[in-house]
Amino acid sequence: MANQTVCPHCGSKNTKAVENHFKCNDCNLDYGRVEYSDNGKPLVEAVCGLRFRYGDIVSGSVRLRMAEDGDVCVFEVYDANQGGVDKVADVISMDEWKAFKETLYHKLYLADWDKEYIPVNDGQRVSENNDWELGVLLDDDEEMIYRGYDEFPAYWKGFLNLIDPFFSRLNRE
Repeated sequence: MANQTVCPHCGSKNTKAVENHFKCNDCNLDYGRVEYSDNGKPLVEAVCGLRFRYGDIVSGSVRLRMAEDGDVCVFEVYDANQGGVDKVADVISMDEWKAFKETLYHKLYLADWDKEYIPVNDGQRVSENNDWELGVLLDDDEEMIYRGYDEFPAYWKGFLNLIDPFFSRLNRE
């Protein structure tokens, strides 16, 4: 394990590797442990699909859906901004899907994200009305949902980089 990570709980870089996980020296929380589904499988193996939505409440949103289908992962991505719909559907190999899931859980620490991200109403920030939701589907009919409204996890940019190749296909089709 690399010992220079960012704490997914508070965003601090003041972290250290401890046995098989990490500990944040600022918020004192652990992260990076292997998490398990209700049926006892590591989450990274139990994930069989994903759905993601991001956008402005008024003008529309972009969406990504992914689902295992035999020996491939089917995905569809679409942009429903301003009332129009631009959509692409395709497949990625199981190796690509597994690498995607490994990144989610072992580099972006998805299992340690908060379930909700809501900004503090301090009067200093103007709301942009962007909300997002990430649903992770597990093979035992369980779904883990993460969401936010103008507030994002510490690994948000890494997550956007991970899904960008899917959304960039909208511009090429």
